[in-house]
Amino acid sequence: MNVISEPELVLVVRSRVLKNLHIIQTHEGKYRIAVNLKNHEEMLELVTFRKTPREWASLDRLVRHMQRKYLGIPSAILNFYSGEATR
Repeated sequence: MNVISEPELVLVVRSRVLKNLHIIQTHEGKYRIAVNLKNHEEMLELVTFRKTPREWASLDRLVRHMQRKYLGIPSAILNFYSGEATR
């Protein structure tokens, strides 16, 4: 799976190139974000500056983060998956 950084994802949301945003619950109970872009077939996983998957301990914290960082994401493009994130 290819990756996307936080600043890149903010630009993607602002430029309206985001096709789908997936919230993935891992087996450990943490949450990750993966996205599909309108001009890119492959899913991209959100990573930290150290290139490790960005994870949240709770869904509440993830939603708060999304509301602060990614203003303007329509709820129609959000998907939730339970199970191991692909990697």
